[in-house]
Amino acid sequence: MRLRSLHRCASVAPVVQHRHWLPAIILAASCTVPVIAVGPARALDLPPLHSERPPFFSADVAISLDHGQHPALSVSITLPYSELEWILLDPHQPRLAAGVEFTVVFEARGKTEVPGDAWERRAVVADYRASRRPNAVFLEKRTIAVPPGSYHARITARDLNSGQESIATEKIEVPDYSRVPVGFADLELGLADSTGRFEPVPTRRFGTDVVRVAARAALFDRRAGTWPRHYTLQYHVRDEDGQMLLTGSQEATVASSGDSLLIRPTRGDLFLGAYTFEVELVEGRSHWRVERSFEVDESGPPRGKEFERILEALAYIATPEEMDWLHSMPPEQQAQAWEEFWRRRDPTPETPRNEAEIEFFRRLRYAEHHFQGFGPGWRSDMGRIYIKFGPPDQIESRPASSTEPQLEIWYYNQPYRRIVFADREGFGRFLLQTPGLE
Repeated sequence: MRLRSLHRCASVAPVVQHRHWLPAIILAASCTVPVIAVGPARALDLPPLHSERPPFFSADVAISLDHGQHPALSVSITLPYSELEWILLDPHQPRLAAGVEFTVVFEARGKTEVPGDAWERRAVVADYRASRRPNAVFLEKRTIAVPPGSYHARITARDLNSGQESIATEKIEVPDYSRVPVGFADLELGLADSTGRFEPVPTRRFGTDVVRVAARAALFDRRAGTWPRHYTLQYHVRDEDGQMLLTGSQEATVASSGDSLLIRPTRGDLFLGAYTFEVELVEGRSHWRVERSFEVDESGPPRGKEFERILEALAYIATPEEMDWLHSMPPEQQAQAWEEFWRRRDPTPETPRNEAEIEFFRRLRYAEHHFQGFGPGWRSDMGRIYIKFGPPDQIESRPASSTEPQLEIWYYNQPYRRIVFADREGFGRFLLQTPGLE
């Protein structure tokens, strides 16, 4: 058994587009199930799709509605420039060129016609450095009407220079909205600027730009009456433990059924972690709720009580001298001290992302959800070792015997470590047995 980390991508830059069409286009989405007068309807929060080999790309899918109130599948795809092979256009100039072909098909059981689309995108940059910038990506979006039903979506990206091809697949259930009087199609998460312009973020991973996080949703209303109509929406942002961090209401005016709404929290200063963005609409006997999960993998420093809490876990990787220094900081200097601590550990100081800090919080969240202890998972012996050394290269499990408890042994290769845990109570709380690692 091997524990593995997450693959991450970036977001957004303009390029030149060239297209050629297949019969129809749609991409993957998650499904919203209507419930009336029983409780809030909830959308299936389908995670973003990721290809498993180069060129790596991510795709986020959502259900929307066209103006005829028919369901449609929309997708946003992002592929970083750095995933592609770049070729020199002119030996006397540093300009480089790359291209990618995207293909999308939807297969439905029992259907002979397979809708799909294929198109190419090309880009030219001034030099090699420009092809490696974190925010330099191809960003694509397509929205096509499809009948309700079950689909198998397949998204492909092919590097036009190297010939490498990667695929992401997903099963999609498109609901039938025809008998639902009022509600939402699915949410799409992204960033909104001061003018209200919305930019989707297919990876659903945000950095310091999370202060501009926003959601876009299509609202449909089949009831008789005149337009425009006014609605009151409730929004919530919860952390991975379900605690509500942000909440508020927003008035919205819709010109016609199927129009999109932009929901923007009044503040978005979220720390690193996993979150859920919820939007609710209550209209008479109909109560709809849609939600999308997202992550913040880069943020400003923790403050106040959050700073004190995080120091307990930070002690797993920091030196005693560093911990004494951090604990001695007055509140007005804690943010500066936090940034200085991580600046010394940044493996790529020339880039805007601090991979060491991001990995620390990834380990912290993993430990919280995967290990048992007498408190939070990150305080358990397994959680502490995982945060300190990362995922083991190999795990060996030994069942309990009449004389020995169940054992789990973690092996690390570089440098070599053999760490033994024992479940002496039989309740899944493994305690460290290897001396010298306290």
